[in-house]
Amino acid sequence: APNLYWIYEGVGNEYAGGRVDTEFIDKNRVQLSQDNGGTVLARVFEINEDGVKLIFSKEESYYRINYLNEIPEQGKFYLKAPLKVGTSWQEGETTWTIEGIKEKIKVPAGEYICIKVVGKSKDSTLERYFAKGVGLVKQKFIAGEAVVEDNLSKFGDAEKENNLPKKDLVIFYPSQNIDKVLKDEINETFKTGESLADKITNILKQDKYRVLSKDVKLLDLERRDTVLRLNFSKDLISGMNAGSSYEGLILDSIVNTYGNNFGVEGVIINIEGKGYESGHFAFGKDEVLKVKQ
Repeated sequence: APNLYWIYEGVGNEYAGGRVDTEFIDKNRVQLSQDNGGTVLARVFEINEDGVKLIFSKEESYYRINYLNEIPEQGKFYLKAPLKVGTSWQEGETTWTIEGIKEKIKVPAGEYICIKVVGKSKDSTLERYFAKGVGLVKQKFIAGEAVVEDNLSKFGDAEKENNLPKKDLVIFYPSQNIDKVLKDEINETFKTGESLADKITNILKQDKYRVLSKDVKLLDLERRDTVLRLNFSKDLISGMNAGSSYEGLILDSIVNTYGNNFGVEGVIINIEGKGYESGHFAFGKDEVLKVKQ
């Protein structure tokens, strides 16, 4: 369901525990974001009659990019049908087995009846406990004398509880006198389905900023290494209706707003897959414009 979140208490490691949010959902796929205080991991799961499978993951995923349609790069079952004691499967050197379907587990969030899944390899054991309607309630990793746990402490609807994930954004926009670029720092909440790129695009259309006209569409984007490629609809140019100095400030605002919020050094502004050409300014296809911090 949209806007669900989970908070886990960690035991045995400073990066255990953290918060998990539902970022994107489409048909039988869901993208979850896990922030453990050290990094943010995006994971895409696919749910079907065979079970629940992790098909894609992205480390250092700070920018709410939708990966649901990425080509699956893996297929690790978290739960495998039939959901009954004894169901077993192999992944690399780890053998996974459903060892219980009515395990009573107590965690800070409460008491749950869980399916117990155990993965055993030569050097370690990983136990996972899943409750119907909740998901992962407890995870326990054992390697020698080291034990690391994630125990559910809170679970709910982030929108209803006024606890949606938040992000600090910086917005650049032309001054009314059209003589400089101004900077605004804001804090925004995100619902399931809202990407960082779409959020920024909509903010830049607001009357306060007027960097983008209402008809402009961000058709797609790609973040690779230190460069962000933006591909806008042709309305970016046709809706601008600006002299050269104003257009220059608008372009600076676009480059610096997207560039700073996506943590890159350069931004490409393409128009429907081609270069940018307005009469005042011309950039070749995939020409990189430098971000000013």
